Amino acid sequence: MTHDAAIGRIIKARNISDAWYRGLNVIWNHGSVITDERGSQIREFMNLMVVIEDPYSNEIPEDSAWNHERLEEYAKQLITGENVQDFEYTYGQRLRNWDGKVDQIEYVIEKLTNNKTTRRATAVTWVPTIDTEVDEVPCMIVDDFKIRDEKVHLTTLFRSHDFAGAYPANLYGLSKLLEYVADEVGLAPGTITTMSVSAHIYDHDWDKIEKIIKGVQ
Repeated sequence: MTHDAAIGRIIKARNISDAWYRGLNVIWNHGSVITDERGSQIREFMNLMVVIEDPYSNEIPEDSAWNHERLEEYAKQLITGENVQDFEYTYGQRLRNWDGKVDQIEYVIEKLTNNKTTRRATAVTWVPTIDTEVDEVPCMIVDDFKIRDEKVHLTTLFRSHDFAGAYPANLYGLSKLLEYVADEVGLAPGTITTMSVSAHIYDHDWDKIEKIIKGVQ
């Protein structure tokens, strides 16, 4: 296999569970093994795009470690910006109080409400003055909302994506965030598309994921 084989794929998935299993399959069977800057071995597929047609059915993959209670807590942090457990940062903080100054979700809602064809309803989590100086930086970088065909669609860019461990939670939270924004705008939520620049599986998950892949094939 050439290195180029591990760059670029589009998956059209029915729901979050379908997206997770098919994404894992691509990474496992077509990814490259590398050692990251922390010294961890990962199996990586670059630029994996997944379009999820219905994020609200079959939301929790059967083989994932996540349950409904934990996912609801994750989603709440994402939408409200609360940081009850006092993490160094949360996505919600960055979205609702970017650099201590801007509620980007309110901005997104205002943009979408004022102009249904806007291309400016975009929120970012990266704060250069902070994230160029620390080790723990956001993996989810951009959340972009667009209204098309009378639905609100969300596209999210991850610079780094722990597909085995985090994808189900990320997508559950994003589905609730999309639902919140769409409700505020007065429209139905549509698709979610994720773009994972580095979609990867850590070596400590390899045995588990290999069994899952063999089970679904």
